[in-house]
Amino acid sequence: MFLLFNLLLTLLLALGVAVLAGQNPTLRTVQFLLWRSVELPLGLLIAVAIGLGLLTAGLGSLLWPGRSFSLTARQLQERLQQLERQDQPLP
Repeated sequence: MFLLFNLLLTLLLALGVAVLAGQNPTLRTVQFLLWRSVELPLGLLIAVAIGLGLLTAGLGSLLWPGRSFSLTARQLQERLQQLERQDQPLP
């Protein structure tokens, strides 16, 4: 079920990027330090920026799998249960 949700979310994001790219055909130049690109459509630049962001996030989650929010939440819940057991009075 989780895989299906991720697939649908990815398809919606891809569709949104495609629509955004199609509706922004204005040519722009990117300049970074001494480097300057040729004129590219604004939609393509935005799509590349989104793609690089997703790639960076994906690589980050592969390189540091222990940093996921669900793992941290699970660890915090276990710690909370331990502390609650310690606070209970003895019979």
